[in-house]
Amino acid sequence: MTPASDARPLALLAAVPHRFFFLSGVSSLALAALWWAWTLVARTGYAAPPAAVAPTALHAFLMVYGFAPFFMFGFLFTAGPRWLGVEPPASGAWRPAGVAAAVAVLSMLPLQFAPAWATQVAAGVYALAWAVLLLRFVSLIRASTVADKVHARLVALALAAGCAGVAVFAIAGPAAHAVVRLLGVWMFLLPVFVIVCHRMIPFFTANVVPFVTSFRPWWLLAAMVAAPVAHGLVEAAGLAAWSFVVDLPVAVLMIAVTVRWGIVQSLANRLLAMLHLGFVWFGTGFALYAVSSLAERFGANGLGLAPMHTLTIGFASSLLMAMVTRVTCGHTGRTLQADSVTWRLFLLLQVAAVARVGAELVPVPGALALAGALYAASFVPWAVKYAPLYWRPRGDGR
Repeated sequence: MTPASDARPLALLAAVPHRFFFLSGVSSLALAALWWAWTLVARTGYAAPPAAVAPTALHAFLMVYGFAPFFMFGFLFTAGPRWLGVEPPASGAWRPAGVAAAVAVLSMLPLQFAPAWATQVAAGVYALAWAVLLLRFVSLIRASTVADKVHARLVALALAAGCAGVAVFAIAGPAAHAVVRLLGVWMFLLPVFVIVCHRMIPFFTANVVPFVTSFRPWWLLAAMVAAPVAHGLVEAAGLAAWSFVVDLPVAVLMIAVTVRWGIVQSLANRLLAMLHLGFVWFGTGFALYAVSSLAERFGANGLGLAPMHTLTIGFASSLLMAMVTRVTCGHTGRTLQADSVTWRLFLLLQVAAVARVGAELVPVPGALALAGALYAASFVPWAVKYAPLYWRPRGDGR
């Protein structure tokens, strides 16, 4: 049982990594979503927020690096030690860097009132804090004696790429957008999500759904991680018209995996269905990239940012909401289920993803503003709903 004196909000946040990091993550996510919705709505004729850094560049940075790493480190310092069979890190090992990272990210929007270099300084602090947290996780891997450390090592490599992306932004700012995107989207964000999907979705499904066995061979993990890395490198080489060589087989394989993992059977359990429905977007995104690449190959216009937002809003954001909801419920003593409010917010997020992709394919006035507003309308209430759980004692009294 937790002593009453240790159940105070600040004590809980300071001692339990997932509580601190998840609260930081939901806070930065909600603020970034509201700011971007304001920015998009302002384009229809209203007053815009201050913009020391180009809004599109800052939006890209925040959506990739601004909140997902907090959830990742919170998860890795909570579930990671169980994966690795080691003791979790002491609070003093992660707390200073965690606080520095949170302050750096949460300051970036207020710093739009300051010169652009101030945001880059904040990014530099964030990169250093990220590096310290990554080293803490690597030390857990090195201390582990378990045979299977593949997932943990791959996540560490992806986090290293993400840290490098933040450092590049700190040094060069929006001028290095192409490198920041390559490192952030293709080397960091998507690889981490598919690594966790490979480990967790089959496991959760086999435990909940009858007659569905866990299917996660090593070759599948290799393919899932290689897919975004290969696409990113092809794109960076200026060969987007040839990326279908990567995208098409990945799309076919991932759609087949979606079926093999039991998406139809998962629909009876809302929390499990959120994971599976989120994963559907991964194969869909590569399918759209294949279409876009083939169109460019034969001289037609590609699909613009539609495939990118399929992977970032559809896949990454949906999986983030699903996984964070599950971990939050499990580690705060709540029932492992998505209640009606969470389920409706998740469905609204799916509408936001469709709206953003549709705005790229059929551009009409106000479509981007609508998509941004829908994204904020799904994530802000979700953040408000779950944030208090991180500073409250567990619901089961443990």
